[in-house]
Amino acid sequence: MTLSGAVLVLTALSSASVHASAAPPAFYVAGQLDAEGKLDEALPLYAARAEETLTQHDRLRYAAALLRAGQAESAKLLLDRLASEVGSIEHGTAARATAAAICASTALAAGSPAIAVPYARSAFAAGRGDGGTGLLLVRALVAAGDTAAARPLLVGLASDAEGWSDGRRTELARWELATGEVKAARRLLARMAPTSLGQMFQESVRADFALRGRDWQRAARHLEAAERKVPRSLTENRRVEAGWRNARREVRWAALRRALALWQLGQPLLAVAAARRAALADEEYVRSAASLLLTAAEFAGDQSDSALARLRVLAGHNHRFREPVEALARVLTHEPGAMRPAVAALGAALAESDHSLDFVTRPLLDAFGETVSHAASPTRAS
Repeated sequence: MTLSGAVLVLTALSSASVHASAAPPAFYVAGQLDAEGKLDEALPLYAARAEETLTQHDRLRYAAALLRAGQAESAKLLLDRLASEVGSIEHGTAARATAAAICASTALAAGSPAIAVPYARSAFAAGRGDGGTGLLLVRALVAAGDTAAARPLLVGLASDAEGWSDGRRTELARWELATGEVKAARRLLARMAPTSLGQMFQESVRADFALRGRDWQRAARHLEAAERKVPRSLTENRRVEAGWRNARREVRWAALRRALALWQLGQPLLAVAAARRAALADEEYVRSAASLLLTAAEFAGDQSDSALARLRVLAGHNHRFREPVEALARVLTHEPGAMRPAVAALGAALAESDHSLDFVTRPLLDAFGETVSHAASPTRAS
């Protein structure tokens, strides 16, 4: 090869390298960016993938990301389209009920219960009063803070519950407890489920009785029993089949509440281990609450820089937390005396994800605020 030829080849390679570096990142990078708190960078990748494949899964993932980015109207347009679609091999109202229910579940997992309510209503109407879509609607209403609308619906569902599966009866008990029907919830849980998976869900719901009374010891026992009822793979970060995803979500939810109970019992190392498992959740409330507990542990361990970095990752992943996190950072740096309003704003952002979980949100934020205030106090600093 002549010298001029070699120069041409090197020039071409250099040009190709420049073009390659300028190309947008591959789609599989989106999840990594998102997990690192770089949702703004991940959004275009989610959008491109949804447009390219047009699959329900990719469009739902994009809609959830839009909700976390605070772009509710764009998310609703996408969800409306998905909820109205019926596949070519699907017929009748059942398919429409399923599509609307999936949209409602996506919004709930993304921490936007008010967005979920109309889709849950649509699914319940299309399913002609089906118990499963009825429970979904109750869940959406209570999470959105509309307990009054949920109660009469629960009464109707309870009248048909005698022939339900153990799983549905356990869910009914969960929402009866959430709406103040404690005796009815206890009656539903009195019959032990025959399978270990069913018992896991029952133990998880039983823990809520203890948590509402702030009986941390009893709550921790129920939640430990719940986690032991299922294969270890569900508690770890391994792939599971689609049929096990709800069980995994329940295990992550159990891990979060166990972490809170252990923290309250003065066992921070065990609490952190449980919170790390909970932080792997795909439900925004569980993930966010676990992040706050892990942040509190870092503040307690004099790791303020790591704690603030974790909070900023949370805010970058879920923009609902952006202003509260920045306010807290300013307070820690310049105004330690204004800690309480900053923590309250953070708590309000978490509560907005699911108002039915105030019995977890309040003690969690109390513990968080106490820990952060202590870490920022002049006496501690000196």
